Amino acid sequence: MSSRQRKKPRHRGHKNTATPIPSDGVPTSQLQCTGNHDITSPQHNNDESSSNPPSKRLKHHHKLTLMKPQDMSSANNFSPVQMLSNDTLANILFGGFIDQTPRQLAKIVAVNKRFKLVAEKALTSLDLRKATISKTLLLRYPNLTDVDFSNNSGPVPLLHSIPVRDSMRGKLKTLQLRGTKVRDQQMLKFFDTSLYWNLPLEMIDLSGTMITDFTAFAIAHCCPQLKILKLSMCRRITDRFIESIPKLCPKLEILDVSMCSITSKGCRSLFYAPALREVDISACPGLNGRAIQGLITGEILDDKDGSNDVNCLDAPEIQRKRDGVTSRLVSISAQYMTDMDSSVLDLIAVHAPQLRRLDLRHNQVSSNTDLSLLKLGLRRLRQNGVQVAFSRSIGNSAP
Repeated sequence: MSSRQRKKPRHRGHKNTATPIPSDGVPTSQLQCTGNHDITSPQHNNDESSSNPPSKRLKHHHKLTLMKPQDMSSANNFSPVQMLSNDTLANILFGGFIDQTPRQLAKIVAVNKRFKLVAEKALTSLDLRKATISKTLLLRYPNLTDVDFSNNSGPVPLLHSIPVRDSMRGKLKTLQLRGTKVRDQQMLKFFDTSLYWNLPLEMIDLSGTMITDFTAFAIAHCCPQLKILKLSMCRRITDRFIESIPKLCPKLEILDVSMCSITSKGCRSLFYAPALREVDISACPGLNGRAIQGLITGEILDDKDGSNDVNCLDAPEIQRKRDGVTSRLVSISAQYMTDMDSSVLDLIAVHAPQLRRLDLRHNQVSSNTDLSLLKLGLRRLRQNGVQVAFSRSIGNSAP
């Protein structure tokens, strides 16, 4: 048999399933295939595939129908967002990609009713630093856990916008009022010990406000879960509140009392705070280098600040002192201190084994301090794994 007479081998298993082209002139974009078009498995009909035509190997023929005009319009208007659940849509909107400010929320709510419903139920953090606050703004979002009023100087009292008897107070975990004009009267009304004695707040920032020890006591009584407290530049905070922290704030981990009116006696009390890990005592006018010793050893060297007698300590403090417990601080910031010498660095190296960060910038070194011993103390701390930042006051060079 010549090569021209040879027949091309038929590939078994391949079936001609092409749909015939319609002859009525209807565009193929409006055609819809219906019916069951299952094809008999080729592995059982390999012998019959050569004898039976493709039309007999189909269980049912394809049927071509026209799509209605209303079906075409609904298909064109379909959006993939409609397939997302409310939880998935909330993660997309409030997962960190959009600023959670009233202006952005207004744009989200204006999209459609579903976006508005998702925002009202899923929003947990609200940034009100540069917003005009209305009395009904926070009522729209009952599940808020983080509210930031920092540096907001709006005419509406900030805390009045949070309902006094609303369930949101039972969910709020972070409250930032840094640089605002809140005072004791507003804070004491918000932290009413007779109504709210177990709020879940874990972080409060009142830096740069005019509050006093009365507000600090109310916060400590109402927030037993408090972990972060920032009172920087609150010049009316004194040792009276600092000495109560070991009892009233057993879970406090981070404390910022820089530029406050505290003394070495208050620093000694912080040694007995069971969970305290980071403390900032920078630029306090009543502190010097010796206050760091009270912070890490629980003892006071200056007679004017208090006595080292055990009788002036509370029962938990006495027990901890007898057990010889060392400081658990991980970070200490003590900038703009006076009377710094090498003995302070030696005490830190011995009594603060867990320390990893020490900020001693802009300090005034004592006139009788041997700079070689000071350099040796800094080198010893760095060898122990402590990240030390040290510099002397303007006019002196760093060792």
